Amino acid sequence: MNGYPANPRTSLNRFAMTTRFNAHIGRPAIHALGPFLCAMVGITGLFPPSEAQAIPAFARKYAVACTTCHTAPPRLNTFGERFLENGYQLPGTEDGGSIGKKNLGDISLDDVSHYLGVRLRGNVLTRYRFKQQSPAGTEPGTVENKSELGFPEVFSLFTAGTLSKNIGFFAELESNLHERVTGIERAFLTFDNLLGQDVMHIRIGRLDPSAASSFSTLRQQLDAIGASINPSSDVVQRAGLLPLATAGKFYGLRDRSGAVLSPYTPALYNSVAETGIEIRGRPFGEWFLYQLGVLNGAHEGSGDSNKGKDIYGAIRFDYVRSSNFSASMTGFAYIGNSNAMVFDGANNANVSWNRYGIAGHARYKMLDLYGMYTMDYIRHLPSAVSATFDKTASGLSVAADVYMTNQTLLSVRYDHMDAGGERTQRASQSVVGTQIKHYLRSNVAIYARGDANVRKAEDGNAAARNLRNAVFVGIDVAY
Repeated sequence: MNGYPANPRTSLNRFAMTTRFNAHIGRPAIHALGPFLCAMVGITGLFPPSEAQAIPAFARKYAVACTTCHTAPPRLNTFGERFLENGYQLPGTEDGGSIGKKNLGDISLDDVSHYLGVRLRGNVLTRYRFKQQSPAGTEPGTVENKSELGFPEVFSLFTAGTLSKNIGFFAELESNLHERVTGIERAFLTFDNLLGQDVMHIRIGRLDPSAASSFSTLRQQLDAIGASINPSSDVVQRAGLLPLATAGKFYGLRDRSGAVLSPYTPALYNSVAETGIEIRGRPFGEWFLYQLGVLNGAHEGSGDSNKGKDIYGAIRFDYVRSSNFSASMTGFAYIGNSNAMVFDGANNANVSWNRYGIAGHARYKMLDLYGMYTMDYIRHLPSAVSATFDKTASGLSVAADVYMTNQTLLSVRYDHMDAGGERTQRASQSVVGTQIKHYLRSNVAIYARGDANVRKAEDGNAAARNLRNAVFVGIDVAY
């Protein structure tokens, strides 16, 4: 009834056969990517092909290739999306109590390697170029043309799996050396297949709301590069490079504690993680998914400072699902309840921050296209700042990934942000990013990336215009 074979192993084997990489893809010209990207192409030829299989935890558990669930990690294919939606159980099954388990007396546990994974990623070379060097209001040495060597700065330790039939879990501990932050990124429980197969799934905890969307915040090939904020003045001194449709977009907006929020931090429905509860399911079949959630609020910690709740809802339509082609569209709305603050000249006043958006995705063989448009709106803005604070903002992100060979991935993304907030700071930004990523093994990749600002620099005083281009060379390892 659900379109998947009754035998889970058959399901995996058939899907793996249909997702083998095809090497017959033309190699487009890459001269525009700059010397670092051209050098990257030369480096990839030094490494012979590798057939490493089933490296991450779930692949080890089910003894399959990583490409069973992924087009190019972290991007998911259709099977991987359904595996995630089903609480880390094979699509169309309720295998939590049996498959991949190891009995120890009266206790049933996965092998440690079946639910523990690590990932190390980041840049070993970073280069920035600006229109104006060290403009007024910036920290010394922060906004200047320079190249830096470093060590991959993000380390993640995550565990996930099933506790029993239809009860799953996920937890991720992340340490970011660059931002000097270590803590729980996401952690939640899932209760699956309530009222019937795929009718209702529940997630409770610190979760990523956009996980099931056609454009997921956490599944981008071009990693987010955070903005630099001057801690003494809260002014943006170096623009961030990330899917701008996911970003906060408002200059001068504050969280519930009164701290100024970066306009480049993913927020609301597109946040990396917020605390709450979510219900989603496919009660009418594969073509339709609904999603409803309640969160403590935007940028809240483990508590709820305003005692109110933010709510969101989304619907997703899957138009086509086959071995070679699939497509989907998602529409969503996020309604805030006194989830942010604005300084009105005397005090921080409560405002409600909403977001509305539409996202789309199409996959044909080894070509992956996805994009999203979002519009943010501030309700209950104090009249004292109505003339100096723009209460609307919007963002657009469009990306494409394509395999140039069976191991080399080319990714391109266009991002635009029409920023809102304090009119003295806000400035629109448009950036094109290009990346070549070569997989030495299915779990080890090296990449070279270039981002270019396509808006005029003008005088360079606005951070969104001052950053002209950036180059990153790095590594991504998962086990």
